[in-house]
Amino acid sequence: MARFTDVEERVESPSERRVRYFLAVMFFLQTVCTAIPFIQGPVEVEGKTVERTITAFNLLVNPAGYGELGGIPLAVVGAILVIFPIVAFFFCVLDSKSKVKFIISGLCAVICAVVITFSFASYISIGALITLVLNVICLFMSAQGFQATAMRMRNQQK
Repeated sequence: MARFTDVEERVESPSERRVRYFLAVMFFLQTVCTAIPFIQGPVEVEGKTVERTITAFNLLVNPAGYGELGGIPLAVVGAILVIFPIVAFFFCVLDSKSKVKFIISGLCAVICAVVITFSFASYISIGALITLVLNVICLFMSAQGFQATAMRMRNQQK
């Protein structure tokens, strides 16, 4: 069959495919972790100090509303922790031809890790710890994906 363009079709190598699938699974697990408690700490409710746990999804969708201005930064933190892994998951699942998936997954991992580390470090709970570990793994696997793509490009040039 004749080709109509001079551009070669980019074929994903098996190592790139494995890294892409691994990243998709890791970002899916991060999305699942939004239902696990992220913050655990004392909260003043009607003059009493009560221990309270909050998930990342509860940060995004505050059931009590955003009456005061202090709830809006927590909503932004919740949006980052919920939406970024979903976006990175879809990039990893759907983008099989370019390196954009590795750029997006690396950026999402770094941004989520920074948000978790500096937003509520003193009240961190198990969900945030699991997500932080998954973000570090995703960052290293994104670098591995870049390496696999560079090796494929180098082998195609020979």
